[in-house]
Amino acid sequence: MKNWKGWRLIGAGGMSMLTVLFIVIWQAVAKQTNTLNQVMERLSELEQKPQTSSSRLLGEQLHSLQIRLNNQGERLNALIEQQRQITKPQKESIHSQSDPWRMQPEPPATPSAPGLSPQP
Repeated sequence: MKNWKGWRLIGAGGMSMLTVLFIVIWQAVAKQTNTLNQVMERLSELEQKPQTSSSRLLGEQLHSLQIRLNNQGERLNALIEQQRQITKPQKESIHSQSDPWRMQPEPPATPSAPGLSPQP
């Protein structure tokens, strides 16, 4: 019978220890869940901030690219106009140089015999 009382004491002590262990684990899980929720909330906040910032930055980059594109277009138009001004005299000189090489029509022949002078 003595053994029987000892086992009861161990059972009672073990049960209280298991209860304390259960409560400690329960609190640890609750604290971990709370911490995890806070981390998830912070993460969602951080994900939302860059989206607004990134869309603003994308808008600024788009505006900057549009300005650069317009500037490049203006430069290109100016270069095209300069090229036209440069090539215009060159084309004219090429045309004027090519004129002597063209076949010129001969003046009409007068019906006069050699040695005879035309009479008025």
